[in-house]
Amino acid sequence: MVAGASWNRMVRVPALPQGTSETIFALGSHEAVGSSGAGKALNLRACGSEVALWCRLGDDEPGHRVRESLERAGVEVLVDVDPRGTMQHVNLMDPHGGRVSIFATTGSLEAPVGDRWREEIVRRAVAADIVAVTIFEQTRSLLTPLREAGVELWVDVHDYDGVKPYHGDFVEAATYLQLSSVSIPDWRDFAEARVRSGARAVVVTHGAEGASVLTDDGWVEVPAVRVDEVVDSNGAGDAFFAGFATGWVAGLPPTECGRLGAARAAAAVRSAELA
Repeated sequence: MVAGASWNRMVRVPALPQGTSETIFALGSHEAVGSSGAGKALNLRACGSEVALWCRLGDDEPGHRVRESLERAGVEVLVDVDPRGTMQHVNLMDPHGGRVSIFATTGSLEAPVGDRWREEIVRRAVAADIVAVTIFEQTRSLLTPLREAGVELWVDVHDYDGVKPYHGDFVEAATYLQLSSVSIPDWRDFAEARVRSGARAVVVTHGAEGASVLTDDGWVEVPAVRVDEVVDSNGAGDAFFAGFATGWVAGLPPTECGRLGAARAAAAVRSAELA
């Protein structure tokens, strides 16, 4: 994993703010490791994979908590010490899975990966079964050297709308691409265009409605696993990603990969943790 990790506070609210001044009484809150990179790393570890995660963390209390949480789960953490401190988020979450994410502190999100770490990451990536890159600006500089080294990249572009230029490099670099359908009405056309351009698999998630998977063999529809109570929707997409990728590298067909992803996502939303 070449990604981000953060220390987050999750605040459960009756309803998300509607853009006006108001006072909200929380239903509860807790703190935990967060960010998409950490979520994927923890879920891949829960699937039985040996996982290394490169991330930027400050030499501060939040950074120490992030590292301890990941290492306790068995993730090898490659820390690039960030002089601007550890990234921290505040996530407001409603009972229906809605979320507002506030980047309270960002760290050095835009600074590219340095030469020493770039060489180490490429060296490790060449030998790995799954190489996932988060769509932070800091990882953009790794896309070309990784592809030149023959590495097939797994990329999650989340709620990409199909047109924002920011995501373009990541979309083009991805051999395996995941996105949500929430912001892209023509997701089928988009996925088909990516497969024609060389992507081996495109996974489109639909939240509680499951997911659709496109490969050279065509479309596969994956039903969601029923969940009676959603404790925390954070990390559901990362969990699906991990389950699907685990099945794929094991040589399972797309239908079975999707089922593994759906089962992993259901487990994630039943928990207050990412995995």
